[in-house]
Amino acid sequence: MFHTVEKFKVPAQILLGLIAVTFVGFGVSTVANPGADYIIKIGGQKVSEHELNAAMQNIQAQGGNESRDAVFQQLVQRAYLTQGAKLMGIAVSQEQVKQIIVDDPAFHDASGKFSQAMLTQYLEQRRMSEDQFVEDVRQQFGLQNLINLVQNGTIVSDAQASQVINLTQATRTIRSATFSPEAFAAQIKVDDAALQRYYDAHKKDYLIPQAVKIEYVALSNKDLAAKQTVSEEEVRKAFDEQAKTMTPRREIAHIFFPVAQDADDAARAAAKAEADKVYAQVKAKPSEFAALAKQYSKDPASKEKGGNLGYLPKDGGLGKEFEDVAFTLPKGQISEVVQTAFGYHIITILNIQDKVDYAQEKEQIAEDLKLKKAAAEFNKAKEKLAEEAFNNPNSLAEVAEKLDLKLTAPDEWLNKSNGKAAGMSDELLNVIFSDDVLKKKHNSEPVTVDPNTVWVVRAKEVREEKTAPFAEMKEEVRTAYLRSEAVKLAEKKAQEALAALNAGKPSQVNWSGVEKLTAEQARGSMPPEAYAELVKARPAGGKPAYALLQGLPAPVIIEVQSISAPENAASQIPAAKKALLTHETNNAFDALLQYLSKNLKREQGAQKVNAGGE
Repeated sequence: MFHTVEKFKVPAQILLGLIAVTFVGFGVSTVANPGADYIIKIGGQKVSEHELNAAMQNIQAQGGNESRDAVFQQLVQRAYLTQGAKLMGIAVSQEQVKQIIVDDPAFHDASGKFSQAMLTQYLEQRRMSEDQFVEDVRQQFGLQNLINLVQNGTIVSDAQASQVINLTQATRTIRSATFSPEAFAAQIKVDDAALQRYYDAHKKDYLIPQAVKIEYVALSNKDLAAKQTVSEEEVRKAFDEQAKTMTPRREIAHIFFPVAQDADDAARAAAKAEADKVYAQVKAKPSEFAALAKQYSKDPASKEKGGNLGYLPKDGGLGKEFEDVAFTLPKGQISEVVQTAFGYHIITILNIQDKVDYAQEKEQIAEDLKLKKAAAEFNKAKEKLAEEAFNNPNSLAEVAEKLDLKLTAPDEWLNKSNGKAAGMSDELLNVIFSDDVLKKKHNSEPVTVDPNTVWVVRAKEVREEKTAPFAEMKEEVRTAYLRSEAVKLAEKKAQEALAALNAGKPSQVNWSGVEKLTAEQARGSMPPEAYAELVKARPAGGKPAYALLQGLPAPVIIEVQSISAPENAASQIPAAKKALLTHETNNAFDALLQYLSKNLKREQGAQKVNAGGE
């Protein structure tokens, strides 16, 4: 609806996307208590629980998964901007609103003309009056006019874009000096009083989190499948059915060099260069294809198998460019570098299967049949597991014995942090650290670990959160204190050296050799704060520029001797201007929202963002 609204690639796009929700079931309500009909009011603009619910429904219908709090903040921003548009005198006339509605294709009949009946039906479905609808449209386009004003007030020149390209895509001739903290460790005096002071100031670093030793039984579809039996007759029947629709397949292997959909030309060129380099090695030694796939391929699912993707049909699943090559290559031949929407591939054909062979397929078919039988029993077995876990809440061993399941009892302490790092889901961790399991030490209900596996867990032993005493942590404190003080000395020395270099004074700095540093290498090897400092260093007047890089394990001074602009700078100007425009427009919106938040009255209502909470 309202296709005439121009959506910009800025925060306004999110805000405008929410506006449509005011058209969904937004009726008038009168309430006696002030504030009872809204969560928050910005000036005269209310954000209600009803509006938030509608926004969540709208976003979920579009496949979004934003949190309720995040959507609420977007609605608050929209309220600020809508009220701001009114204060700035940005308005849409009654005639303009009527024309907008008349022009909207959603209210056109088969002949392409405006239909009052279609508009009336639309309003009745949403329990809205025509006056409400007109006011909503007026508000929407008032906000759009504000967005246009901000957007049109932002201008980016070719010169600005060129400057950004030269700074962010250039190759720099540099040398560096690292100020290693270890070199200053001998200068630090350590006594118990200093260590105690450090410990007292950093107690949070010596917090031992709440942890638990668990035991669990796992019910998996795979284990159930292992207990199933299938007859030769069942396998043969399944094979005959599959053979009717089976298409020719090929056992395909590839070496993959991915490229992101939004990658710039430099990133694409780098991936292509790497693919060409590996292709030269494959062409020279075709027998080394599997080894080279293990070494260079970026496809984690196949690289350890020498790039083998298995037997695959030509069904579009791999993309037209890939399949056009893979299904025309003779067996054993290796393709040149193939470009697809996902990146670059080197492809070879290991085997060709024009028709299915029972002897070759029977084992896999048997496994598939067992899995199907197991899947049919899985829910019933899960219910039985839940029943036994509930009937024997204090003993998981009895549950395991009755259901012929393995009881697993790791000896490691599990906390939320190392559990998350080990790949445990939030759902599983929440169950493990629930009161029922942690405090009562009861068996949990079955919790899904993956689509084909559930666990029942029980706490064997619980360790409450505490701060480790100084006496136990003294050596760790000593190490941390020495490191902290050494870093301070290294940073002080680096600052002194930088000041001397910038002043043209002699400075004893142990420089590395001179090298070329591309923008891609810099971004890949430096944290953002260090890269930001590097970009600021611009040689001038034949003299180098210096930067002290932050965020690295040790302070590093970079001497930038010269900067070489990228060869394809001119072709990058349109993309750079677009990125700069987005950045500047975002900044303008941030500034406007900050101004409005300081100058518009904000009132808290009685409604809540989340039921039972703020």
